[in-house]
Amino acid sequence: MTAGTIGLLMCEVLEEEVAHLLSRNMDISRISVVASEFSESFRGFVAGGGGRFQVLDDPDDFEPSGGVDVLVSVLEVALHMVKENLQEGVRRAATALAQHADVLMLGYGMCGNVLADPERVLGDIGLPIIVPRNDDGSIIDDCVCLVLGGTESYLEQVYKEAGTWFLTPGWLRHWETLLVKELGAKDIPTVKWIFDRTGYKRALMVDTSVGDPVEFRLESEKFAETFQFYLDTTAGSLRILERELEEAVTTLSSLDLRRG
Repeated sequence: MTAGTIGLLMCEVLEEEVAHLLSRNMDISRISVVASEFSESFRGFVAGGGGRFQVLDDPDDFEPSGGVDVLVSVLEVALHMVKENLQEGVRRAATALAQHADVLMLGYGMCGNVLADPERVLGDIGLPIIVPRNDDGSIIDDCVCLVLGGTESYLEQVYKEAGTWFLTPGWLRHWETLLVKELGAKDIPTVKWIFDRTGYKRALMVDTSVGDPVEFRLESEKFAETFQFYLDTTAGSLRILERELEEAVTTLSSLDLRRG
């Protein structure tokens, strides 16, 4: 039986998709989430998937279950706004998880090349690092490409309509923080002005069949109406996240064999 701990470090914008996968993966014996204001929604989503779940006040409170454990730390989405903040936040959280984990799994893409070289950013933590990758082995660009099923799928949508703003459930929960700060705008009217000048016209819902479809549609319609975009939808995919999790479990198994 495979045993060991996956340290999962993720952005809160992926909270619902990751919770969905973890809750339904029967290889996992227990999911332990480090309590913080940024993991609150994620904890709710995981708890909705049934048992095998606990909340820890501190990573140092973690104790292995004897099976496959996942120890989760959720980082705030606003770290994306400053490259140095994201790198430092990821490093600090990874170092804390590394004290208790055998493998580190990142719920991040390159995020504007901030994490394009995770071995350089995190190489000194001394653990195998599993990152989400495209089918050709390249690291996923960002969370949108991740839930679309890869960078190629993202480019296909951009070719259809260059002025596309992609919507996911997690992104919609945090869009005001992300959008106003990402564009360096002081308020929503300024964001509208920027969108108008840069040719954005389509809001594209990325439907992975995770979460409440009615709420997703309503929030997407509100966003599209706010910025006077037309609303479209496309099928998403969790296969890259699934593959990354499978790789993390397989890596644990290989470490088990070496120990044996």
